[in-house]
Amino acid sequence: MPTIKTNSRRLTTIAGASMEAAAELGVLFGCHSGVCGKCATTVLAGLNNLSGPTPEEKAKGLDPARRLLCQCRLTKGTVKLDLD
Repeated sequence: MPTIKTNSRRLTTIAGASMEAAAELGVLFGCHSGVCGKCATTVLAGLNNLSGPTPEEKAKGLDPARRLLCQCRLTKGTVKLDLD
């Protein structure tokens, strides 16, 4: 099962699930539509396990390792977030 983790915590989810489940691990969310950028988080590992960047993310001009988690889906494997 796909997994979202940090250095100290882990959350198992289903394939295709929204990364908004990462709120349980401490990711802060605001607008939930890719506008505010509050959920921008660095992905330390497993970037290829996420859906591709959305137009909203591209418009923000984020570093490729940072994603707006409200815009992502976890498609497979494990994603490690920089939250600790």
